[in-house]
Amino acid sequence: MNKQRLVQKQYQNLSPQQIQFLSLLQTPIVSLEKRIEEELEKNPALEEDEHEEINQPLYQKKEGINNFEENQIVEKNESLETYLINQLIDLNLEDDIKFLVKYLINSIDKNGFLNRDLYSISSDILINNNENVEEKKLNEALIILKSLEPIGIGSKNLQECLLIQLKKRFPNEEDAYNIILHHYSSFSNKNYEFIIKKIGLSKIELRKVYDLIAKLKPIPSAGFASQSNITKYIYSDFTISTINNEIELQINKANTKPIKISNYYTALLNETKDSKTKDFLSKKIEQANWFKEAIIKREHTLKIVMKAIIKLQEEYFFSGAESDLKPMKLSDISEMVNMDISTISRVSNSKYIETQFGTFKVKELFSEAYIKESGEVISTKEIKNKLKELIAIENKLSPLTDEQLTHELSKHEFNIARRTVSKYREILNIKTAKHRREI
Repeated sequence: MNKQRLVQKQYQNLSPQQIQFLSLLQTPIVSLEKRIEEELEKNPALEEDEHEEINQPLYQKKEGINNFEENQIVEKNESLETYLINQLIDLNLEDDIKFLVKYLINSIDKNGFLNRDLYSISSDILINNNENVEEKKLNEALIILKSLEPIGIGSKNLQECLLIQLKKRFPNEEDAYNIILHHYSSFSNKNYEFIIKKIGLSKIELRKVYDLIAKLKPIPSAGFASQSNITKYIYSDFTISTINNEIELQINKANTKPIKISNYYTALLNETKDSKTKDFLSKKIEQANWFKEAIIKREHTLKIVMKAIIKLQEEYFFSGAESDLKPMKLSDISEMVNMDISTISRVSNSKYIETQFGTFKVKELFSEAYIKESGEVISTKEIKNKLKELIAIENKLSPLTDEQLTHELSKHEFNIARRTVSKYREILNIKTAKHRREI
């Protein structure tokens, strides 16, 4: 017999302006400049104000081509994005799918990989475009992206990129495909003995496999305009300094243009008698006012959240010692400032802090708590640092297994499970004991 139940659920419908503001809040300072320029271009009621200092870039970072690729580069005049989009012309795609493919193209990294999950991308589309997109549709778009040239574009990582190329270029090379699919880690670490034993190849046959894979293109984007020797400028969104034993916070402006409402359009609105003109001007001025206030609100929100973080991490900002970094979750700051956790997440996302002891992402300040047997509460970052230290000084001829690392950590009152050690090791991008072994 079917039972009927009344379930009450709460749904929050965000207005277009709320979604736009959340997008602004998430935008780091280095991208905010472009966003303001776009608004200045499309809304004549908004003007640039000329009285404000501009910060200089904190440092510049050179980015080059992987050595594995250096002999395969042929410079092209067009960008990878243009090259990919031009291929869509002959595919006769429906508008919604074409939009998603283009969105994925804009989401690939500098190497041509799409290393973000589709759920995150669908969330971005909701925030940036106010559109709900099913993952099934995004999967369709991803299949189309991966069918384009260069082969391997849109792969989630190097392993998938090599597999796609092997399948398309060398479909009969089963040994090479099998090694990359099932023994990629051993292949990457040149664990020849293991591969020979597992696959049953001779040294000569294995060398042929390595020579074959060396012909593949590990970086799909290589050779396209603006992909090699890029100089990127990283701007800090916040500067934290200590003056007279006080911590001071500065919200940086970088090259963002200060804006104001056009006096000309305001006067024209007051003078015109034409209803259509008045309606047009009114809407443009209203939009300009909203955008100007949204920029101010963004800065105000950033300041409130960062001051709460500083208050919680005061000792750390004075010393710079990770042992002084307190456990801190998004929910801790959310409760302190009475804002939604998603707001705290957007404030900390992709933003940098410049301090007297270094520059790092805001999100690096967040960590879980661990209570030692003595009752002392520490950040799990301290455990991760000890884990790195133990691995750094281990005997590389016989590296410590996760079981042994668990035992070593317990000597320092870090009584965590072996699976937790494995998780922390993976977070730190440290390989297993087998793959850390040296001959």
